[in-house]
Amino acid sequence: MKRGTLLLAAVLCCLFALGCGRGDGEGGGARATEPTQEALAGLARCLTEKGVVMYGSITCSACRAQRKMFGPAFSHIKEIECNPNAPNTQVERCMKKKIGKTPTWIMEKGDKEIKRLEGYQLPGDLASFAGCKLQSAETR
Repeated sequence: MKRGTLLLAAVLCCLFALGCGRGDGEGGGARATEPTQEALAGLARCLTEKGVVMYGSITCSACRAQRKMFGPAFSHIKEIECNPNAPNTQVERCMKKKIGKTPTWIMEKGDKEIKRLEGYQLPGDLASFAGCKLQSAETR
């Protein structure tokens, strides 16, 4: 790697070591009706169909919380690893996308960014962001 790339990788590594981003949605408490695993799987599939990608890090507690919130449905989410020390890292892609904190959710079409959300997101916020429907236990 070139010296500038190494410096950027070091900066990213420090950012991930110090913590990761938290959006306005975290810590707001549970919603009155939590989505079912079936609804979360539907949301995860819709996010992927709409081109939404989660840029995360293995060392990020908000990323872990985001994965846990989805549970098994997270397997339908496309995630890009930004930690330069992680297996399967795509640090160059993260630098190109100017990922400053994780998780960062980006709606992409090809290589073009449409829009982004930074930090932990509630299911309803992700559904609104991508134009997906989220079925709650109450609406079943």
